[in-house]
Amino acid sequence: MKGKGIKLALMSLMLPALLAGCGGGNNNAKATNAPTNDKAEATAEATASAGENTPAEKITLKFFTALADRANGSGKVEQDIIDAYMKENPNVKIEVEALQDEPYKSKIKVYASSNQLPDIIQAWGQPSFLSPLLDNDLLLELNSADFEGNQFVSGSMDGFSKDGKLYGLPRGADYMVMYYNKKIFADNGIEVPKTTDDLLAAVKTLRAKKINPIAMNGMDAWTLPIWYEFVAQRQTGDFNTMDEAVARKISFTDPSLVAAATEMQQFADAKGFADGWLTADYGAARNLFGQGQAAMFFMGAWESGLATDENFSEEFRNNVGAFAFPASAKGKATDDAAWYGGGYAVSKNSKHAEAAVDFLKYFFAPEHWSKMLWQAGAGTPAQQFDQFLTGNETQLQKELIEVFSSMTSSSGTPLQDVGDDEFKQKVMEAHQSLLSDAITPEEFAKALDAASDKFAGK
Repeated sequence: MKGKGIKLALMSLMLPALLAGCGGGNNNAKATNAPTNDKAEATAEATASAGENTPAEKITLKFFTALADRANGSGKVEQDIIDAYMKENPNVKIEVEALQDEPYKSKIKVYASSNQLPDIIQAWGQPSFLSPLLDNDLLLELNSADFEGNQFVSGSMDGFSKDGKLYGLPRGADYMVMYYNKKIFADNGIEVPKTTDDLLAAVKTLRAKKINPIAMNGMDAWTLPIWYEFVAQRQTGDFNTMDEAVARKISFTDPSLVAAATEMQQFADAKGFADGWLTADYGAARNLFGQGQAAMFFMGAWESGLATDENFSEEFRNNVGAFAFPASAKGKATDDAAWYGGGYAVSKNSKHAEAAVDFLKYFFAPEHWSKMLWQAGAGTPAQQFDQFLTGNETQLQKELIEVFSSMTSSSGTPLQDVGDDEFKQKVMEAHQSLLSDAITPEEFAKALDAASDKFAGK
């Protein structure tokens, strides 16, 4: 999945207004107040004046999400909107089940196998996630006309569509960055790495001071193919090389891709990743960084909430920054991995499908998710949000948008996007083996070839 439309569509919408308001940052930004809905009050008044006092049917919607933290960041915004909706629609109860990404993906398989998906589920706009659900006819087709007024960015629904039909709605525009602790950098005389050689030098300096360099969720492993995507692009200067290998136009034994695997293994051997990274899940890696026990954290722009997360110290919140994956002789720092990722879908077998769709209409009303997510400093919505810029954005938000606005080329993450679940699992296992020195770069290339050939039916 190519992500070129992300930069072009969103940057033009928000950058001028954001840069105009860059005077004073607010590193203690909070989520905005819960949304209000004048429509609900008007409806209630009209009903009363008409003498219609019949109580509405009681409905319970089950809502399954991978935003596990309900007290901070995007998870709090999601919960605030749910709470507001229930207040305005007292006949509707929304029961939330929230797990981290990988436990979520494991449990959704259990739900799917029993044909009992929750009414509303988090969905990723990737074949590896959506295809099994669509192949088993488990998702409700949505009417795109119902969401025309929600200001989704052009192209953002592509990953949630198949054969011209819409099955989900995108929540955010995602791109990968390196978060860093400015105080740790300053205290140890480290400048923001401009090149991959600079990054390796920073790792050696940090290790000499007994400081963990980069927090990484190696147990989840989904970030590892994205790292490989970057390293391969820095070897060739072209994101298309990876797409061609996945599409079987070339082999992963291509010298440039083997060189990238070799470089990646050498970086791991230099202890570029934090101690215990292979057994760290998403939450553990994030907390290691947030607690000041790692200098950097490789993750997506959705972690802009690090600057406002009160689980972490004020010192950390005031010193967290972000920079683009460093450049090489061939690949620029302005070449980034970007895509439209998480979103929502509705179970085709929901007993209350109409109510579930109604909730999504409410959720994606621009003054709800788009406004609240941005003003909470919790991520970049997949909807227009230039009208919600305040001039009080956190310094981290500004740095993330600087990375975003400087993007000159972008790619999705084909090793994550295009395959089925088995393909994705084999790919992640190969990366874990490579980076733990269990296999050589050449064996790694053959493992990716084998996974790609099997998926392609060769």
